[in-house]
Amino acid sequence: MRRSSCARPYEVKPGVFVRCQSRRSAICPSCSAQQRGDWQRLARSGIWDADGQPVQGFRYFFITLSAPSFGAVHRVPKPWDSKRHNCACGGVHEPGDVELRGLPVDLDGYDYQGQARWHGAVSRLWASSVDAMRRREPSLEYFVVREVQARMALHVHAVVRVPDHTAESAVTLGMAARRATAAHPATGEFVAWGQKGVADREIRAKQARENGVAPDMSTAAARVVGYVAKALNYSLKDIVPGQDAADGDPSPERLEFVRRLRHAARFQVRCKHCPESGPVDCPKNAHRSLGYGGHTVTMSRPTKARAGWSFAHLTRRRIREERMVWAAANIAGEPGSGIGADEAFWAGFAADLRARRAREAWEARQHARAP
Repeated sequence: MRRSSCARPYEVKPGVFVRCQSRRSAICPSCSAQQRGDWQRLARSGIWDADGQPVQGFRYFFITLSAPSFGAVHRVPKPWDSKRHNCACGGVHEPGDVELRGLPVDLDGYDYQGQARWHGAVSRLWASSVDAMRRREPSLEYFVVREVQARMALHVHAVVRVPDHTAESAVTLGMAARRATAAHPATGEFVAWGQKGVADREIRAKQARENGVAPDMSTAAARVVGYVAKALNYSLKDIVPGQDAADGDPSPERLEFVRRLRHAARFQVRCKHCPESGPVDCPKNAHRSLGYGGHTVTMSRPTKARAGWSFAHLTRRRIREERMVWAAANIAGEPGSGIGADEAFWAGFAADLRARRAREAWEARQHARAP
């Protein structure tokens, strides 16, 4: 039977395999690339119409929300940053000190449990931020990507769409979003966003040279997708960021930092689904993902009051169904295989839910054994 290039397929029944659907390129480049393509298509559907033309009458803001501090970390400049800043360790780092970027200055004094608890409340915190922004602009729609920074804390990138006649700006909406708070679903403690190191901006259209000619919205739309693509690439990085392939293996200090964060999320921080025995016996994904059990990418959905992000009401489920139909119509089964065309080319294109359940069932049996 012909199989795709998925690195770790799941056999959901004898002879039927489905993709692993991993978003991490270090685990499965094929599934990671497929998800990135799906997400980019969803992002474009909130900018262009079905004919490929930018929808007029809207402005787009790029808003970044970060985590608060859980302890001092090394401050290492990026290669393009000409400025050098004093680090909390007392020194001044160079761009070549990449192995230190995001690492705690004091590994023993870092608040690992606090970071894991904050991750457990990020979904509620983002929902609270959406409410705060919509109190200022009720027609607001969004497309959101969550990435892990070098300090292993989630960073939220949101492309926000508002009517072009709105009085709001990227600054006012960003300030409203960062003022929001939320209660942790298990502990009840209130959490908030970090207030430093972010810059909200409007993604503007290119102005025409001739008077009376409308701005070229296609350039603005391309820039929106460019921002989204950059955020998506960051979100698909391995769980141990800060190391490029040319830099070799992660340092022992970074591996120890990640190990302590994983230990806190797995064994020390409760989620709302934890049994009385605690997180060690809870199979929820949050305990295997540094405390965060939500989605990497989300977008506003249509309601009676709002149109939603996608002008075509596109969803990942609809994309999977279209892909299944195309595969069934264009890919023939191998002679003598005894299976249909869609199974020959991964009928699992439309069976992500089965793959996810199979993976979660297997991980639930294994999670307690992992360090």
